[in-house]
Order: sequence, then C-alpha cells, then structure tokens
Amino acid sequence: MSDDNASTFSAATPATDYRSTLNLPDTTFPMRGDLPKREPGWVKEWEDQGIYKRLRDARRGAPKFILHDGPPYANGQIHMGHAVNKILKDMITKARQLEGFDALYVPGWDCHGLPIENAIEKKHGRNLSRDDMQAKSRAFATEQIAQQMVDFKRLGVLGEWDNPYKTMNPANEAGEIRAFKRVMERGFVYRGLKPVYWCFDCGSSLAEFEIEYQEKKSTTLDVAFKSHEPAKLAAAFGLPALTKEAFVVIWTTTAWTIPANQALNLNPEISYALVDTGERILLVAEPLVASCLERYSLTGSVLATTLGKNLGGLEFQHPLYDVASEDGSFGYRRLSPVYLADYATADDGTGIVHSSPAYGLEDFNSCRAHGMALDEILNPVQGNGTYAADFPLFGGQHIWKAVPVIIEALRNAGRLMTTKDITHSYPHCWRHKTPVIYRAAAQWFIRMDEGEGVFTKAGMKPAKTLRQIALDAIEHTSFYPENGKVRLHDMIAGRPDWCISRQRSWGVPIPFFLHKDSGELHPRTMEIMDQAADIVEKGGIEAWSRVTVEEILGAEDAPHYTKSTDILEVWFDSGSTFSHVLRGTHAPQFHDQGPEADLYLTAAGSTVRCCWHRRWKAARPIAAC
Repeated sequence: MSDDNASTFSAATPATDYRSTLNLPDTTFPMRGDLPKREPGWVKEWEDQGIYKRLRDARRGAPKFILHDGPPYANGQIHMGHAVNKILKDMITKARQLEGFDALYVPGWDCHGLPIENAIEKKHGRNLSRDDMQAKSRAFATEQIAQQMVDFKRLGVLGEWDNPYKTMNPANEAGEIRAFKRVMERGFVYRGLKPVYWCFDCGSSLAEFEIEYQEKKSTTLDVAFKSHEPAKLAAAFGLPALTKEAFVVIWTTTAWTIPANQALNLNPEISYALVDTGERILLVAEPLVASCLERYSLTGSVLATTLGKNLGGLEFQHPLYDVASEDGSFGYRRLSPVYLADYATADDGTGIVHSSPAYGLEDFNSCRAHGMALDEILNPVQGNGTYAADFPLFGGQHIWKAVPVIIEALRNAGRLMTTKDITHSYPHCWRHKTPVIYRAAAQWFIRMDEGEGVFTKAGMKPAKTLRQIALDAIEHTSFYPENGKVRLHDMIAGRPDWCISRQRSWGVPIPFFLHKDSGELHPRTMEIMDQAADIVEKGGIEAWSRVTVEEILGAEDAPHYTKSTDILEVWFDSGSTFSHVLRGTHAPQFHDQGPEADLYLTAAGSTVRCCWHRRWKAARPIAAC
C-alpha cells in the first residue's frame, strides 16, 4: 500500500472505544489498592466492631478447636518467619470457625532467657545485679511484646490480643515451677557432673538447640606420651623387651585440653603397631602407620602388631610429666591409663584418642565407665574461659590464647611430633557467634532412660522411661508432612539427657537449697517448691530472688544450706505451656477441651509441619485445615 493510500485509510477509519465493548460491573472499589493506607483502617474497623468477640459469641457452645500457639520470642521486630507462622495459624482457625467450630486463638510470647539478657548487657553492661537484670529484662520484654503485637494485628490475625499468654506473667512462672515439680515427682530429674556445651560470652551452659556450626581455624597436634611400663608394653606385643623409649601418639584439634588429659582411648578391635623410627618407638594404629610417618617426616619399620584389647590398662606419662613450674614443682606428674573405647577409630589421626573427661562427652563416659570418680576429674577451665589461677604452667590464661603457649611447652618437652593449621566445622553459640566448648559442670538434668531422680513421689514413677513415653506419644500423633514424624522420632530416640539448668538471672528459678557439705537437696524440697510457686505467683520471679535462706528454712537449717541461683532453661518455659496455659492461666476458655490441643503447627522456611493430637484421625494438608 502506498503512503497516500495509508493516509486515506487512517483518516476514514474512526477510533474504536474498546471500553464500550466490555461489560464491567459498577462498583465502589477504588482503582488502586493503596494497601499500606487501607489495611490499617481495616484492622481498626475490626477492632472497633469487636469482630473476634462476635465470632466467639456466634460459636458459643459449639465444639472447640484449639491451635496452641508456640510462642515467638519477645526480642526484636517480626520477620518473614513470624509472618508465615502467624498467617498460617490465622487461616486454619478461621477455616475451622467457618466449619462450625469455636476456633479461638490465644497468642503467646516466650519472655525469659539469654537473648533478652544479652540485649540488656549490650545496653547497660555485664555487671548488673540480679535484681537490676530482672527489672530491666521484664521492661524490655514488655516493650518488645507491645511492638510485635501491633505488627501481628497488622497482618490481619484475629485472636485474643487483650488476653494473650506471656511466660513472664507471674501466674505462668508459678505454673512452670509446679510443672517442674511434677516432672521431679515422676523421678526424671537428677543432678550430675557432665560435659555440656558452654559459652564463655553467655557464662552459661547451652542446649543443643542453641548451637550452630561455623568454620573455625584450629591447630592440630600430634603429641607423644612416654610409656611408663615398657616391659608390659613389650609383653603386650609379644616382644621380650624394648630397646628404645616407646611413646603412644595421639592426634587432636584441641590443644587446650592436653593439660587436663587423664586417659588414652584405643579401640579393642583395631590392630595397633609398634614402629621403630630410629630414635624412638611409636605406637599408632596399624592402618595409619604410613600416613603418620609421612606427617612426622620419619621413616620406620613395624616391630610387632596386636589388637587394642591387649593394651587395656597400660599406663603412659602425661606429655608434660617432666616439666617443672617456676616454683620447681612438677604439676603434671601423673599417668594416663589406656581405656578401651569403640569411638577411637582408624579413619584419621593416629587411632588413639586422648581423653580429658571434663571436656568431652565420650571421654567423660569412657572414664566414668572405667571407674574414675567424679571428684577425680580435672576441670581447670573456668566459666569465663580461663584456666584456674593455680593451674600449673597455664594458670589464669584464656584457653584460646594459651594454645601457642601449650604447643611451645610440648615442643620444649620433646613431646610434640608435628602441628598443622586447619579450618573445620566447629560448634558456636547461636547468639554470640563465638566458639563454644564442652565443659563439665554440675547441672540439673531430665533423665531420658533408666535411673533414679533426686525425688520420686511414691506411686508416681512410670513403668516406662521418659524416652519410651515420648516415642509412644509420637506414634499416637499424626503429622503433615509425614516425614516430620520420622525426624522427631529419630531426634528423641538419640537425644541425650536434657540439661535444664542455666547460670543466669532472667528466668524461672530452680527453687532448690543444697547442703553445703554433701550437696544434697533439703529434705523438704517438694514442699519448698510449692512455697516457691506461691511466692512467684504473687510477686513474680523477682519475689523469689529476694527471699533469704532463713525465711524458707528457718534459723536452725539456714547455716547449712545454700540457695541455688540456677534458672530453668528457656525451652522448658515454652515446652510446659500446655500445662501452665491450657490447664492453667487460660483454662476457663478451654474448659470443655480436654487435656490436649488439637493442633500444633510450626513453619520453618518453606516447610510446614502439622501435628494433630486428639480429634482428627489423620493429618491433612494445610489446605484442609
């Protein structure tokens, strides 16, 4: 078509009004959403109209549906994880409401614990008194809850915002003490010295859930322990005698544990070799002979081999055995016996594990199983990460800074075979992002397997262990998705005893009085727990902190007992809400519900897990909730 024809065609064709061809409804909806401006108005309108109360009134007398709220932490602004969690719960309760249930929703908050204490310490320093820390922590948590509540309402979540539960409410704090007492009555609570995760910045033990793994630079050491019984060592290998000094060699990434060494662990089923390297004889696992010699830049020949089970009980000298302190004393004149343990492997290192029982759970269990008494376990590392002031050679030094000093001492003693820097995955505190250690500390534990608790009420001890009870409960709970059941089952089946005590201020107290000499609990402990709960219910945990030993025990017993300052770890707070919320502070709302919630929901990333406890016969997809 020519340009002239195109112009003629365009001029002759009228413009089409396409809007007139659409049959659109006439509405008052604005063309633009303007959600940031309009949503607050909707929320205010719902509040002014009392929509949530009207929903409850409309379902008065109907069967209840209880989604028990796992509490968010009262620390910081809400994030996407909060939004996913709360919106899903809101969808479920509203859907159940439409199905005819009285689907009330009571929001809650977790208010105690280290995150809040850390926030207070950052703002006010680390030398606050217990009373000051508790007062500031309560004020901070109150402020955080108010901020989060506004944001949760903004998400459109309907619930009992005028009557939420807070674990720091005195009634909940008291209810938690009573729940703890019931656990004690069943014989599950005991006190023990065990290695637990310890954070120097927190100044407290940590739960497994408070640990994350990050890369850490460490120095590996191969350290030689001289044989104290060369004749017995030769006989164990079927040799008439040894013509040179013999040493067992260990490999470790934790140089700071060497000064506290008390034993050596060999695997009973692994073959071990005596290797003649010219100047000395070395004992290492036979499969690792070549790699060890290469690492030490040595050559050698195997004199004899034997299984580890033939070496049990042999004694070797601590690598700093002959090193004198400035005062002339020999603080490491002790022997390290060989204990047989399956966790020693020939996968790497030397096939021999050095054991400092205060700083490793497997080491601790091995030494205890071989008869080492608790008061024989060396535990020189203090809660702040320094060695005790009177500890030989390294007293007062922080363990991380002492590593090069220890290495140099081993080198000067002729016991250092080699060192190497590596980067490896290592446990860190999830709050401070700093490395943690295993450290033996007298703590309170909930026992998962057989054993006696500190107090057991007559007729209350169950026929099954707590682990068995928990695993049975998992089998009677429906999950969505179903693999959540397997994950929880495996976690409970393999988890160790639960360390429930923390050495902090902002938390529910463990209201115990310990005898100054024996360490035993006062014989009236169960009665005292009831008394403590009553005091806390009236005045909060602060009221218990102000109580003196004399006020509780009287003038006659008071001089012989100390008041525990430990608190229950924060996971016990949220884990016991089924008792002190559903059956406690908010029981009137759940009066016809029965002892359990219908649903617990957790949203982690893009994975959503549901557990039905009572009414529903099988788990169903979220869309069906």
